Amino acid sequence: MTISNINKKVFLFIKEYIEKNGVSPTLSEIKEYFNYGSLTSVQRSIISLEKDKLLSRDKYQQRGIQIIKKSQNTVNIPLVGNVACGAPLLATENIEGYIPTDKKFISGDEKKYFYLKATGDSMDEAGINNNDLILVKSQPTADDGQKVVALVNDEATVKFLKRGDGYIALIPRSSNSLHKPIILQDASNLSIQGVVISVFGL
Repeated sequence: MTISNINKKVFLFIKEYIEKNGVSPTLSEIKEYFNYGSLTSVQRSIISLEKDKLLSRDKYQQRGIQIIKKSQNTVNIPLVGNVACGAPLLATENIEGYIPTDKKFISGDEKKYFYLKATGDSMDEAGINNNDLILVKSQPTADDGQKVVALVNDEATVKFLKRGDGYIALIPRSSNSLHKPIILQDASNLSIQGVVISVFGL
C-alpha cells in the first residue's frame, strides 16, 4: 500500500484532532485546515484512506470518522521537525506526530527511522523540494555521494556528502546559484544523523 503525501497529512491531522478533542473533525474543519477550495478534495482523501483501511466513516454523522488500527503493511514513523535545504536550520527533536509508512521503505529496526520536513530549495535538483517529507534512516556514518542529514555546529541540513583530502563537504544540488557547498576541515563540527531513504512530495 502506497499512501500519497497529502493523504498522510490528512490522516495525521485527523488522528491528532481525535486524540486532542475526543471526536473527529468535520469535513469542513479539514477543508479549512488545509485551505482547500472545496470539500471535494477532502472527500477524495477520506475515500482513499477508507480504501487503505486506515479510516472508517459514518456518512450520516457530522463527526463520523474513526481511525482503524494500523494496517499490518504499515508502520508509524515519527515526524521530528524541520531540516533546512538552504541555510542550516536548528534541528528540533520534539515529535510532531506519526506518519503511517509502507513497510517496503523500512529495512530492519523501524525505530531507527524518522521523517523531517524539508525547507528551502538547495536540493531541488536532487528531488527534494520545499515542504517535502524526507524519510531518514538514523545512522552515524554515510558513504560518499549519499544524501545525508547532518548537524553542523548543532544545526541540521540535508546535502550530498563528499570527502576530500583533509576536508569534508556538504554539497547542494540546486537551481538556485546562491547555494554553495559547506566545506569543513574540522570534522569535530560535523555529525551525521542519518541517510535519506525516500522523499514524499505533494
